[in-house]
This record gives sequence, structure tokens and C-alpha cells, in this order.
Amino acid sequence: MSARGRWFITPHAVRRYVERCRPGLSYERALGELVEASEAAKLVREIEPGILLYVGPKPHRWRYRVATGGTGLPQLLTVLGHGRAC
Repeated sequence: MSARGRWFITPHAVRRYVERCRPGLSYERALGELVEASEAAKLVREIEPGILLYVGPKPHRWRYRVATGGTGLPQLLTVLGHGRAC
């Protein structure tokens, strides 16, 4: 996992970002974009104990699942997109 920004970003989250939002982007560029994009995300609600839903700013409004359990930084687990093509 990579620790940059407000949380650890899992490799799974980077792969989902590429798959759902930025097809063809390299892993390294996707990680950098995801760090930057997720920095502005706002908490929406707790989905289940220890799992939070965040949503990013317009125009994309990508949704992120973040785990808060454990020690250290929270973990950005996956990128959900926004219900339409990213």
C-alpha cells in the first residue's frame, strides 16, 4: 500500500480507479491522480462500522470507501465511480 495524503491507498483502489474512471492510465499516474482527487473528498456517512463513504468534488463526484479500523492512517479501499461512467 502507498501512504500519501490523508490515507493509505490500497492497490485495489488504484486498479478500480483505472478500471472505472481512467482506463489506460499507468498505475503510478493513477496513484498520483487518486491521491490528489481524494484529498478534496467529503465524508457522506458511515456505511457499516469502520467503513466510511466519501464523495469527491464536482465535476466527477467519485465515491470512495475508506476503512477507519486499526492503527495508523485510514485506508482508501476502493473507488466506486459515481453511478455513471467516470
